[in-house]
Amino acid sequence: MQISPSYIFEPREKKRDRLLSFAMKDDFFTSMIYDLIDYGYEVKFSILGGAGAYKPFALSSEKLDTPQKQQQFTHGFWKMSEAGNMKAKIQLSLLLGAGGNAHSFLHEILHFYQDMYGLYFLPLKEQGVFPVSLDANGNIVSILFCEAWAEIETIRTCWALAQKGDDLGWIGAINSPDWKDLAKSYDHDLQNGVDEAKAAANAFRYWYKCKQRSFYETQALKIYEINFARYVEDVKDISDAQISDNLRSLELADILARIPQNHIPKYFTQIDLDDELFSKPVSANVVKYINEIEQKYGAEHSGNIQDIRCGSPPYIWKRLRNAEVEASEVPPH
Repeated sequence: MQISPSYIFEPREKKRDRLLSFAMKDDFFTSMIYDLIDYGYEVKFSILGGAGAYKPFALSSEKLDTPQKQQQFTHGFWKMSEAGNMKAKIQLSLLLGAGGNAHSFLHEILHFYQDMYGLYFLPLKEQGVFPVSLDANGNIVSILFCEAWAEIETIRTCWALAQKGDDLGWIGAINSPDWKDLAKSYDHDLQNGVDEAKAAANAFRYWYKCKQRSFYETQALKIYEINFARYVEDVKDISDAQISDNLRSLELADILARIPQNHIPKYFTQIDLDDELFSKPVSANVVKYINEIEQKYGAEHSGNIQDIRCGSPPYIWKRLRNAEVEASEVPPH
């Protein structure tokens, strides 16, 4: 697909506004856009390669072991937020063109949505404390789910909008270097009379069997290693057994429990969430590394993921804002 030079040199604001307008043609994505604007965001366009990026991260703090320190943390968080120091940053590639970026933009803002509900399970790192966090396999499970769901939801939305007359995102989907086969498979099912929920469930399983899975497993493991090094860097005299006690396993059902019930796609009811397809890595290098980690920290960990104190800025922002709204709705005595 050739990219028009006029698109590359088009003002960034015009490209951004086109993406916002496209996303807001869908009700689900419209709600994300409102949150994205309220939270604060940046969209950057790069001439370099790549399909797009949104990078979740978690905050660090002093040890929050008193109500006063927790209150100070909240105050400091709002000051950082108001100063624009924690904006959601989305990067897109100019080489994808308008259609490719419309497709990619939906995918990336769905990652922001996932981050708001803590689906990456990134813990707040308190000084001198090894946080309760996902084990290596749990990290892979969460990241792969977020990637699969983001892409399936993007393809579904682009296809649906194309049926209504706006094929900008669908053009991007069927020309995507990574996901064109997935988009065409979903379209083929629908064109042959397969129920939409069934077609989406087929596409979700297809994602987990595609060649890109190995890339995402390797990336997820690298992220785990980087985060683990940060968790232990200022913690003294902690044993492997103590670290193991703070590690948590993860299942897809745990992830779905964090999503608002009215936002859970119906097609998930047609997927066996206990299938090992979704919970066991398949890349040889990743499997080898996981086995080595399990020899050190054990293979069985608690599934009490509610113990994880999420440090994602969008997650904290969403929780604090909801608390403020609920407090303002309480009638005075």
